[in-house]
Amino acid sequence: MSHPLRAARRGGLPPFLMAGVLFWAGVVGAQALVQPPVSSNARIEALLEQSSNAMAAVYDYRGTLVKRELFGDELVEQTIEFKFSRPFKVYVKYVEPHAGREGIYVHGENRNRVRAHKGSIPDVAVSLNPLGRVAMEDNHHPITSFGLERMLELSTRNLRKAIERGDSALRVSNGGMIRGEPTWRIDIESGPSGRYVPAKGSEDLWTLAKRVGQDAYVIRHHNDDIDSPSDLHEGQRVFIPRYYGSRGEYFIGKRTLMIVKARSWDHHGNLYESYEYTELELNPGLEARDFDHRNRDYDFVLVNQR
Repeated sequence: MSHPLRAARRGGLPPFLMAGVLFWAGVVGAQALVQPPVSSNARIEALLEQSSNAMAAVYDYRGTLVKRELFGDELVEQTIEFKFSRPFKVYVKYVEPHAGREGIYVHGENRNRVRAHKGSIPDVAVSLNPLGRVAMEDNHHPITSFGLERMLELSTRNLRKAIERGDSALRVSNGGMIRGEPTWRIDIESGPSGRYVPAKGSEDLWTLAKRVGQDAYVIRHHNDDIDSPSDLHEGQRVFIPRYYGSRGEYFIGKRTLMIVKARSWDHHGNLYESYEYTELELNPGLEARDFDHRNRDYDFVLVNQR
């Protein structure tokens, strides 16, 4: 295709027509360079996909988690040192409160129970049902749901539901520095929507939550008549929130692409959960002994029994 200026010259166009040709040629060229703006939804989908791909390359990690969870009117804060390895091995040690408390869960071992001790006298190592009352004390989530991958899954499910339904406000912005790493911040505001579902005769809160695709403690938090996960009866009308919270913030590292901080608010506007990895080391090369209660660096075995 010939250039419009050369074509104009060959045709002997007057100057004012040549100026018009040049003007429109410039407009066409400018339009070719301008790209349509990328929507917030598309950017969120891309970030979630990139984070998932980055997560697949992480085989183990260790660090420190600061978590805040709402129980009734009390926001309980805990600081926990941890180690995690695929396919699913977890070691946790409480820094505060309950300093010295330790737990180990290895899927497929110890009858899928948590090996734990409370870290205070009298102290003895026990095996606990990870969904039981003792193991779930001051915890929204069982140890079987621990880790970066689970936090990414919950966040992704919440955000993609909002994108599909188109009933929430979503945006992406710079999230500032966390642990010296610049982050992206994803915000969601969804409102207090939900539905009522009748409980089945054999269900507890865990099985109901699995059936309806919502977190067990989110359901319990928004149903005042449920005192414990076993406190359900056939036909009971249970409110199931559509979203994990009415508002959420998710922070994804720009270098690691890990989701390193997440916060959510309940349908009453109260901070419901906050999780932040204040220290995080990816792929440090953890070994089997890191998830063995007989490890002498741990305190599952009392000093006078070693």
